[in-house]
Amino acid sequence: MNRSRAVRTDLPYLSRRVKPRAAATPVAAAPAASTPVSPSAPDSPAAPVSSGTPASPPRTTSAPAAPAPGSLSLSPPPRQQAAPPTVSTSLSLGLSPNAEAHSNRATANRATANRATANDAESRGSGAPSSSAPSSPAAPAASPSAPAPLHTRLFPAPGIKELRTLDTGNPVLRLTPMESAVGSLAVAGTIRAVWEGRDFSTGSQPAPGPGIPADALEGVAVDTPGNRRLVSYEDDLALIALRHSGMLRRALFFPKPKQPMNVGLFNGESVTIPEAAGERSFYVLSVLRIGNVLELRAEVMPYGMELKSIWEAFGFSMTARFPFRGN
Repeated sequence: MNRSRAVRTDLPYLSRRVKPRAAATPVAAAPAASTPVSPSAPDSPAAPVSSGTPASPPRTTSAPAAPAPGSLSLSPPPRQQAAPPTVSTSLSLGLSPNAEAHSNRATANRATANRATANDAESRGSGAPSSSAPSSPAAPAASPSAPAPLHTRLFPAPGIKELRTLDTGNPVLRLTPMESAVGSLAVAGTIRAVWEGRDFSTGSQPAPGPGIPADALEGVAVDTPGNRRLVSYEDDLALIALRHSGMLRRALFFPKPKQPMNVGLFNGESVTIPEAAGERSFYVLSVLRIGNVLELRAEVMPYGMELKSIWEAFGFSMTARFPFRGN
C-alpha cells in the first residue's frame, strides 16, 4: 500500500474535503463566484482544489416567493394579519346617543368645575387639589345671629349696688335682668302710684290712709295671671310684682310732702331719693322698662303743681273704665 502523505498530483479528481466553517453572522453574505480549476500539466505540480460551494446556505428574512401557478408547493401558507373587528349589527344594551351625549356633557362640566376649584385654590396660595378628586360641597351659609339684648346696647349706668342716693348728681340707675324679674320692687314714703301697662292701659291709686277707701282707683288696674295686680299698695308700701314686670311699660311714684322715698329689692339692696331737689323743687321717682331690665330715674319737679298735672306732663292719661262687666 502507498502510505505516502504527499498529495497525489497524478490523480486530479482526488482532493481533500474541506470541513465547512460555521457562519459568523446569522445572514451570510453571498459567496464569491468561484473560478473553475483548469487541469494542470502532468509535469507541473497541481494545487489543491478548493470547493466552490458555500459553507452553508444563506439565510434571508424575505418572505418566500409565491409558487408558480399550477405547481405543487409543500411550504406552509404565509401568515396573514388579523382582520379588524367588524361592527356588530345585533341589539346593543348601551346608552342611547342622547343619553351618551348628556353623560359626556356632565363629565365635561365636572372637569371644568374641578379645574376652576384648583385655580381658585392656587390663587389663594393653598395647595391645589387633584383634578381627579371630587370637589367638596360648599359649606352651608351661616345663619344670622340673634340681635344682642336691648339693655346691652344702652348707655352705661350705675347699678343699685353702686349708689346710696338717687339725686341730681346720680339721677339714673339700672337694675340687672335678675333684679328686674325676682321678687317685688317696694317703694316706701309715697302718697300715689301711677302706671301704664303693656297694652297702654293706665291707672292710678293713692296710698291707704284715713278717709281713703282701700279700693280707691282711677283708671284701670293691670291684673297679672297670678290674680295679683301689677302695681298695688300693701299697707304703706307701693309694690311692683317683678315676676310679671314684662307687663309694665312705666310707672310714677309721688313722695309724701317733705319726706324721702326708699326703694328696696328682694336681695336687700336699697337706694334713697332725698325729700328736696332744691329750694322750690322735689323728686318724683320714674320707673321705666327697657327690654328686660328696669331703669329708675329721679325726676325734678317744682312745688305747687297738682299730681294730675304732673302725670299728664309725663304723658299719662287715665283709661276710662267701662261700667258694665257682665255676669
